[in-house]
Amino acid sequence: MKKIVFINFPVNGHVNPQINLCRELASKDVKLIYYTFDDFFPKFKGIDNLELRPYPEEFKKYYYGLAGDAALQRKFIAYLWVFYSLAEKVLPFTLSEVEKEKPDLIICDTLAIYGKIAARKYNIPMTYFFSSLMGDSIAMKKLPALTIGLLKSAVLHFPYVIKFNKVMKRLEKQHGKIIDKPQEIMAHQDLFSFVMTSRELHPGGDLYGDNVKFVGPAHVDDSEIPDNKDTIFISIGTIAISETFWDKAIEATKDLGYNVVISFGGNKHNKIKMNSLPENVKVYENLNLEEYRNVLKRGVLFISHGGFNSISDSILYKTPLLICPVSSEQATNGKLIEQMGCGQLYPKLEVDVKSLQKKALEVINSDSAKVGLEKYRQSFLNSMGYKKAVEELNKEFNLY
Repeated sequence: MKKIVFINFPVNGHVNPQINLCRELASKDVKLIYYTFDDFFPKFKGIDNLELRPYPEEFKKYYYGLAGDAALQRKFIAYLWVFYSLAEKVLPFTLSEVEKEKPDLIICDTLAIYGKIAARKYNIPMTYFFSSLMGDSIAMKKLPALTIGLLKSAVLHFPYVIKFNKVMKRLEKQHGKIIDKPQEIMAHQDLFSFVMTSRELHPGGDLYGDNVKFVGPAHVDDSEIPDNKDTIFISIGTIAISETFWDKAIEATKDLGYNVVISFGGNKHNKIKMNSLPENVKVYENLNLEEYRNVLKRGVLFISHGGFNSISDSILYKTPLLICPVSSEQATNGKLIEQMGCGQLYPKLEVDVKSLQKKALEVINSDSAKVGLEKYRQSFLNSMGYKKAVEELNKEFNLY
């Protein structure tokens, strides 16, 4: 029996699209070991042939300390420092585990630089997992906002360039020239790679070779979409915190003639200051996946932070997007959505009621958004899916 080690980058937006791939792999005659934070273990309930292993507690504390630093979120180049710093922190553990397990294959979340180092150090075959878009030269050329955002941030936040270079040099001194360069972190590097979107939605998708497998989104639902959509859905993820956003969003949408549903995504820090809510406005601390998707299916508009899973679900249910980004990456996703004709990026850092209301109406009434959503929904439904992706993986690595 072949052994597969799956090294996750421990954040919701990366764990969620990996669950069904693990389920499909676990149904085969392989031994599958998955590394992530123990917080995420319940998500894998019901997958029997899967061994979940936690990252060390000190690594988790360090990670959440960085993740909770709101100042880093709008500094695109700071992400590189975060990725290299996390790699340095957890690399001894990863190397020890890989040396002990001696897997036949490592599936590596592309942001988990530490997993790539371990695979190269011990000469173990490796494949990459992209939970969103790749960030290689093709994507950057086809989506100029990505390049512009990186260059602008490198100039404005240059101390982080120095910081991540120092970490990278320390790693190279200790382990040799097997460390990803910045431009390699989000590139497939000619390896077998899973990408969790359709070839059509990915910038320059038609230019990639057969080693890149466009699986489609994490969740696919081909059920009919209701014609009588009646809801504006507002949710900006599990991490974002705002003292003012929610009240402004309610004020901007409550009189547009639709039900308004707000989800805090389980973030206990978010509050609404209004003393009483209009009857058509419902607020939830959190929605489970089924509830979330049912609301989105009824949506005439999704006001979102622009996480890639949220974008994919919105396209799947033909709900146009108005993206109010928290991070630079999400702002780039917003540019992609505009480019593909599936919604708009809110143009200001700070939300105000009048402009949010104006943008919301523009997106709701956009005929071009309806065309774009239908086009890319069909591309999702026609993508290979997890079953075919695992078959392709087996052809490449002879796993079972």
